Amino acid sequence: MVFGRRIIDMPLARRQLMKIMLATEQAVSMSFVTADGLDRAEAGSQDAAALLRVLTPTLKYRATRDARKVCGEAMEMRGGIGYIEEFATPRLLRDAHLGSIWEGTGNIVALDTLKRAVGRHGAEAALGADLHARIDDAPGIPKVWRDRLHHLTDKAIGFARDVAGRSENEAEARRATSTLYHVASAVTFAWEGSRIYAMRGDARRLLLSRLVVDHRLTAQDPFAVSRTDAMRRSPTGCSVIGHWRWPMPRRSSVRLSSLVFRVCRRHA
Repeated sequence: MVFGRRIIDMPLARRQLMKIMLATEQAVSMSFVTADGLDRAEAGSQDAAALLRVLTPTLKYRATRDARKVCGEAMEMRGGIGYIEEFATPRLLRDAHLGSIWEGTGNIVALDTLKRAVGRHGAEAALGADLHARIDDAPGIPKVWRDRLHHLTDKAIGFARDVAGRSENEAEARRATSTLYHVASAVTFAWEGSRIYAMRGDARRLLLSRLVVDHRLTAQDPFAVSRTDAMRRSPTGCSVIGHWRWPMPRRSSVRLSSLVFRVCRRHA
């Protein structure tokens, strides 16, 4: 409680916590996808070996950089107690920098992703095929969102190829690597969300897919009030993302809204 209110009820704190959670959950999902690729590659799958070749540096580049930001934001959320040495956060913040330095700094890993995994080995084709397959294996989400994810996958693969294919585009390697990571995580969230909802009625990872697209892959107007990232409390008491502006037919929109609020009631 702060000033008589719960922290989660304060809009700025809620937004900050959501940013921490989104980056953390991206790293979790992408780590498991990469681990699954490793298992299949060790079992003899050549497609999985190609997928692993591009996923490994992509995960290493983006997740380790996000870890620094996440630990810093966590320290800030705790205020002064988060800074003092007796608490765990300072150590976590220091340790978080190691991931983006050891075994290849950010520039080296981004170049490995684009110049070697994509440019030399053509591993982006395996990534694109895997992402498209996951989208098609998520029938429980609105078709318009599956179409959006298919489109973003093709754009990310095309961007990576453009950067890898021209030496004068080398300065874009970090951005292209991040784009591959964000698109892959958005697709993975949707795929996970569809399967988890079918098993136990929890569609929250589908909401994370939308957050990645809105806040990692869509340009923001710096002079406009953000609507898609506004967090509000539903009448059921569950935190949901307010003011959605999905480019989808009304029937699909109503279907998704109904799904979200059913989930909220279940988990309130």
